Amino acid sequence: MGALLDYLENNPNPSPEFIERLPRSVSAVNRKFLSVLGKRQLIPIELESQEPDFNLCRVVDREERTDVPDQTITKIVRRGFRWGEKIIRPKEVITAKPVV
Repeated sequence: MGALLDYLENNPNPSPEFIERLPRSVSAVNRKFLSVLGKRQLIPIELESQEPDFNLCRVVDREERTDVPDQTITKIVRRGFRWGEKIIRPKEVITAKPVV
């Protein structure tokens, strides 16, 4: 990641090829990061339903929606992580609310 930031700092106008490869590069860094966390038993929180489990989630916003039921998770804002049974950071989500 440091090399990527150094490159961007030294090349304020990156080439179109660089921009095209950027999503794959960031995705690779993300996979490596999650792998390192997993080796240390720090794993992302996975939910079993589309409704928030308030022991694992923090609702940070609500949005008016007519296409899904009230309290349905519509967006994940920030991943949550657990270490064994301990919640290190809850998953931050946006949920639906009825249109009024």
